Amino acid sequence: RNVLGKTARLKESEVYQNVYIDPDRTVDERAEDRALRAKLREKIELEPGKVWRIRGDSVVEDGTSLMVFGLQETTDCTDQDSIKSLFSHLDEAPVVSKIERFGKAGEQVRPVRVVLSTKEEVRNVLGKTARLKESELYQTVTLAPYMTPDERAEDR
Repeated sequence: RNVLGKTARLKESEVYQNVYIDPDRTVDERAEDRALRAKLREKIELEPGKVWRIRGDSVVEDGTSLMVFGLQETTDCTDQDSIKSLFSHLDEAPVVSKIERFGKAGEQVRPVRVVLSTKEEVRNVLGKTARLKESELYQTVTLAPYMTPDERAEDR
């Protein structure tokens, strides 16, 4: 991954500007990739005013995802209920299109990615994160814009 993340630097070099590095993938993986790219083109054609990206195995509007860290997993309510309650505490009611936990279930609290319908909703929610520290229920919860692993590595 580290090498693949730095392949853009090859374009800057006179010697290696025509070299392309791509991971070895199976026929099925390449087919899935083509399908995702087709879905991306379709989204761009249908809504050209928005910026779309492939994130993981789905096509999302750029900037419409955020991460929730420190939100406990419970058996008495679903992640959807927990996220709805969290947003309610922030006096926000964004349209949530997808919620997913990252990592393996275990002792650590897994982060949650939440995809909202617009960038404005993400900005509104992130703008109210200071309220979480004042709450007894959510003082250990933090919110951040979603970043891909490559973007996180670049940010470090």
